[in-house]
Amino acid sequence: MTKIGLATQNLDFEARVRESLASKNSNAVVVWSEAITRGEAVAAVAEMAAGSPEVVVIGPGLAIDAALTLAEQFEISHPEIATVLVGPPTAQVLERALQAGARGVVSEDASPAEIGDTLERVLGAARRRRQALGLESTTRGNHVIPVLAAKGGSGKTTLATNLAVALAEKHPGQVILVDLDLQFGDVETTLGLDPDATILDAAALGEELTPTSLKAYLAVKQAHSLYALPAPPTPAEADGLRTEDVRRVLKHLRDEFRYVVVDTSAGLDEFALEALDVATELVLLTSMDVPSVRASVKELDALRLLGMERIPWFMVLNRATSKVGLSADDVELTLGRPVDVRIPSSRAVPTSVNQGRPLVASDPRGGASKAIRSLADLLSGSDDEQPQTHGWLRRGR
Repeated sequence: MTKIGLATQNLDFEARVRESLASKNSNAVVVWSEAITRGEAVAAVAEMAAGSPEVVVIGPGLAIDAALTLAEQFEISHPEIATVLVGPPTAQVLERALQAGARGVVSEDASPAEIGDTLERVLGAARRRRQALGLESTTRGNHVIPVLAAKGGSGKTTLATNLAVALAEKHPGQVILVDLDLQFGDVETTLGLDPDATILDAAALGEELTPTSLKAYLAVKQAHSLYALPAPPTPAEADGLRTEDVRRVLKHLRDEFRYVVVDTSAGLDEFALEALDVATELVLLTSMDVPSVRASVKELDALRLLGMERIPWFMVLNRATSKVGLSADDVELTLGRPVDVRIPSSRAVPTSVNQGRPLVASDPRGGASKAIRSLADLLSGSDDEQPQTHGWLRRGR
């Protein structure tokens, strides 16, 4: 039974929280402490933590500064418990909440469905934190790898596609590429696929979706022993997707595939955040131009505020050999961190995209292909020493 702590005296909000949990194996427990009223954060947090909740919702009924103080105290003394603040979901409040250690902000007048979505997302983050702290075991070694780029045009889809192919060469039938660039994704073009279905079709099953039924919506690139789940064909159709449907799809794929590579849209939209919630590693891409590097600095800051430093990051610099008045060392200095993989410029890249043939297959000896394979090696190094299990392609599922 999942336990949600609720630090409020607002009966209407309490009722909406309980309604949001009614269909789940969860329970809301009111843990209001009189120490909160007296401003004794340490005592209040100790009392609320005694019931071992996974998440504590702070408010409404508290000034935002008092709520932030409680969230910060939870982060200091009980990092295994995630917190959600109730308050105006403005950019300023969200930033302050993340800095205090909270995992989300929900409006006081939020509907039960909105509250439920926030709690489900935060519960996932809380469980991963508990695993990292050694308080909750993890039974699977599967990987979910979002590929992120703060700016469009950095080569993110090309990297995600070729990374998935490189991983599939090492782990045939155990890799899937998911296109979460839902408005303008073109993974199927890069792979040369003509899919019969997309993530929209799979998500339409809602709670009836199972790993078995999901298989019917996957495209297969037999030449590379790789699965793919493309984006909807038009932006208008993408508008029909809900974050909870995407979350469900990703969780099923995580349970079935050793590697789930996720191509996201530029920046950090709501669907990218769903991918971050189940991520085990991050691939961060930037390129040799000032706007891209500056945007990447902002993205790195945002990821830190989201608590993503708990998992490994791999920084990739695309077109690293371009002579544009900016060096790779300049990029590292601006980012404040080393670049793990430098992909050189190559004329073979646009050719491979236009032909619908992944670069690592069409130009396997090229410098760009070698760099992408080195990234695959970094991501799969520990797995390569483990016994291989057959993926769906070989199971005949």
